[in-house]
Amino acid sequence: MTMKLPILFKTLKLLGLLLVIPASIFTISPDIANTLNTPKNTEQVKRLKLTLSGHTAPVRALTISVSGRVLASGSDDQTIKLWNPATGALLQTLTGHRERIKSIVITPDDQTLISSSFDNTIKFWNTQTGKEISTITEKTGVRAMLLTPDGQTLITGSGDQTIKFRNLKTRKIDRILKVETTVLAISRDGKTLFSGGENGGRIRVWSMVTGKQLRTFTPPLPKKSDLINGSERPSAPITLTVSNDGKMLLCGGHDDSFQSGGVRTTDGKGFKAWDLNTGKLVHNLSLGTNIDALIISPDSKTFIAGGLGRKIVLRDIKTGESIMELAGHAGGIYGLAFSSDGKILYSGSGDKSIKIWQLKPSA
Repeated sequence: MTMKLPILFKTLKLLGLLLVIPASIFTISPDIANTLNTPKNTEQVKRLKLTLSGHTAPVRALTISVSGRVLASGSDDQTIKLWNPATGALLQTLTGHRERIKSIVITPDDQTLISSSFDNTIKFWNTQTGKEISTITEKTGVRAMLLTPDGQTLITGSGDQTIKFRNLKTRKIDRILKVETTVLAISRDGKTLFSGGENGGRIRVWSMVTGKQLRTFTPPLPKKSDLINGSERPSAPITLTVSNDGKMLLCGGHDDSFQSGGVRTTDGKGFKAWDLNTGKLVHNLSLGTNIDALIISPDSKTFIAGGLGRKIVLRDIKTGESIMELAGHAGGIYGLAFSSDGKILYSGSGDKSIKIWQLKPSA
């Protein structure tokens, strides 16, 4: 018993020393504590400006008017909502479609919103009153829709493998192109139309003046070294966009690179970009998820992509290098839009919300 007392006394002495040491020594200093909040996490909080709630199902379509005064969202809840993008206030809820909203556009004068739905209709709405103006029925369904920059022509890709050009004033069809179409894009000057379909990823380029096909862009077949089951092919485009400077064409599609050989059907590279001057494929890569939404910044320097991965990806359009990722949505990203000055980004998600992000200082 006497042999263990010295050890006991030493232990008590050590405990006594610990008790008199200032508690501040055991607290994390502010400098160290700040390192636990990574710059990336801090940036998320700073950049997220507003979250808009009101839809009861995933938000699939998103657009902002040329004036920047109206933000419109279309949802699986069969409604379209108009918001004040500055305050987040809900301006109107448009009801009348009987199925999910496919796409929406707003005329340059802010007066008319045009929507397409899986109920095989195109509806025209008064943005001030929220009232339905007229409806066009497409029996085979509307697979893609856009408005020319001058606001005079509505272009739709239909399930009957046609692209229809409608005079917006008369609603009459001026021209029809016979081609399979699931996605559409148009150059900023309104002179060139781009269409894609489920045809091995091929994208067709059309003259808006003559209606003639000018050229095609076809993704290369995957290399043998990249094949798993040997039957993979380039993904059909889900979304298509062209830069304001007219130099780059970007395509987003399916990405099943994470799938095993028995399930995989694509080349696993859901993002592709072409140089429109040279015709060369500049990027052919995976962003780790299907690309359901894809836009280019107004200055044509950055592309923004979203999909099932829940994060919004911003990359340099020339190098493909990552600029930043925005996390905050609890569902996939299905709609993206930019303010005209490129400072504000809008995102619509499967979590039923719209988020407004401040990418650059407002002043």
